[in-house]
Amino acid sequence: MSWVARKANIQGDVWPGLPKRFQTFLFFKIRKPDEFKTRLRSFVDEHITTAQEACDMKNQILAAKTKAKDSGVPAKILPLPGVNIAFASTGLAALGKFTFNEAAVKKDRNLSKIFKKNQLRGGLFGKGMYDDLVGEGWDEPKELRSQFKPSAGKRLIDGVLMVTASRAEDLRYKVLRVKEHFLKEPGSDDPDTVRYSNDPCLEFPFTSQGRTRPEKGKEQLTEIFSFGFEDGISQPLIEGLDEVAPKDKEPKAVKSGLIFARHDGDPMNQPEWAEDGSFLVIRDLQQLVPEFEKWLEDNKHNAPFAADSDDPKEKLAAYLMGRWRNGTPVDESPHHDKDPNLFRSNNFDFHPVDKHDKCPFAAHIRKMRPRGDLNHDHAVIIRRGISYGDEVTPEEKAAQKSSEEKERGLMFVCYQSDIRNGFNFLTTRWASNHHFPDRKANFVGEHGPGIDAIVGQRLNHHPERSIGLPDGKHPTEARIGLDRWVIPRGGEYFFTPSIKAMKEYLTGPPDYPPELAGP
Repeated sequence: MSWVARKANIQGDVWPGLPKRFQTFLFFKIRKPDEFKTRLRSFVDEHITTAQEACDMKNQILAAKTKAKDSGVPAKILPLPGVNIAFASTGLAALGKFTFNEAAVKKDRNLSKIFKKNQLRGGLFGKGMYDDLVGEGWDEPKELRSQFKPSAGKRLIDGVLMVTASRAEDLRYKVLRVKEHFLKEPGSDDPDTVRYSNDPCLEFPFTSQGRTRPEKGKEQLTEIFSFGFEDGISQPLIEGLDEVAPKDKEPKAVKSGLIFARHDGDPMNQPEWAEDGSFLVIRDLQQLVPEFEKWLEDNKHNAPFAADSDDPKEKLAAYLMGRWRNGTPVDESPHHDKDPNLFRSNNFDFHPVDKHDKCPFAAHIRKMRPRGDLNHDHAVIIRRGISYGDEVTPEEKAAQKSSEEKERGLMFVCYQSDIRNGFNFLTTRWASNHHFPDRKANFVGEHGPGIDAIVGQRLNHHPERSIGLPDGKHPTEARIGLDRWVIPRGGEYFFTPSIKAMKEYLTGPPDYPPELAGP
C-alpha cells in the first residue's frame, strides 16, 4: 500500500496528530453491539479524521500563521475539529472480535482457526492497564479513580472517542454531534429536533477534559504541561511519513512498524485487519505543582553547579527534566536558557556517554530517550497528551500545597505497535529503574543514575527515590532525595484501528458467540 493510501486509512491522532487546544475524552460502554456497528459504519465517513485530513489541517494552520506574520497581525484561530476512536479489549470482545476465553475457543476447530487468523496479539492489551500495573505492583489501587477500576470484576470502559478543536465553542458543538450520532433515536436526523433514545447502543460513563496551557506572559495557549515545561518536543520521525530528515546529532528516523501494526519493524505478527492501526495508552497523571515548586525552592542550594547559577531553582528543575522550561536542552546549554535558537532544539546525543557533566544520566528526557547511551531507538512511542485542570491559585502558591478541589495534571496519551515494548517498558524498565541507563556505576557510583524524577514509580522493595547529579568528580558523588509530584490515577489500553478495519472487519459478523468472547 502506498503512503498516500495509508494516510487515508490511518486515524489522524496517531500521525501527524490532531491539531488541538481543547480536547474531550468520551469513554464509552457498548450496550447493543449490532446497532453500534451499524452506526459506526456511517460515523467513520461522517466524523473520523484521517491522517491525510490532519495533514491538511496543519497546512491550513501554517498558511494562516505565515499570512498573519507577513501582514503583521495575529493569526486567526481556525476551527478544525477532529475525531478519532479506539477500543479496549473489552470493546472488541463486545463486538465479537476478541476473546478472553482462549482455552475454550481452541477446543473448537473452526473457532481455533478464527482465533489464529484474527485475534489481536499483545497480552497487556487483553489484560488492560489496571490488571497490568496494579498486578505488577506499580499502581496503588486506592490512588486510582473509580472509573478506571473494575466494578464487580468487570472493566467499565469499552472504548474512547477523542474530540479535539482549537476553540472551546467548536469542541462543544462537535462533542454534541458525536454523542447524537450514537444516542439519537433512529430517524431523528434533524439537529434542531433530535431525540435521544431511552435505550441507546452505548453509554458514556464519564468524560475527561483537557486544554493546552497559556504560556507565561502570553494569551495564546501552547504545549506546556502543568510543571511549566514545554511539551511535545523530540517526537520520533517516522520513515515514509515524516518528510523532515534528522540532522547532525538528532535521533535517526525510526521504522513505521514501531508505531503501526504490520508495518516494517513490527515483530508482533498482527492479523491482517490490524494493519495501519496502533495501540493507544491513556493515563491520567495528577501533578502536584505547588509541592514541586516548594521542593525546588527548598533544595536549590543542595545541587552542585546549581547554587552558582543565576537562577538556582530553575537550574535544578532543568537537571530533573533534561531541558530548561522553555525547551532548551541542558546538554546543549547547561548554564542558561537564553539562546532562542535552542528553545526546542533536538540536536544533541549526550556524548560523551561516560559523563553527565551537562545532563544527568537520570534526567527525564535521557531516561525516556537515551540517544547516545544506546545508539539507537528500540522502544519508541508517539506522545499526544494534553494538560487538564486550572492554573495554580494564589492561595495554593501561598500554602505551597495543592488544593483537593482543584486537581491538575496531564492526560498522557501515546501510540505504539506494542504496549509491552512501548509504554510499559519505558515506564517500568527505564523510568523506574535506578540503574538505567546501564553501565554507569563507574561514573555515578553503586546506587546508579537514579529514578526518573517526573514519571518514575517506586515499588515497595525499591530504594528511596533519588537522582545522581553532576558535581565535577569522577565518579560523581552528589545525590539528592526526591519527593513524589506525579500521582498515577489510572487509565486504559486501547487499539486505534484503521478506517478500513472499521468499515469492514470490525463492523462485520462476530467471530465468537458472546459467551466465548467476554471475560
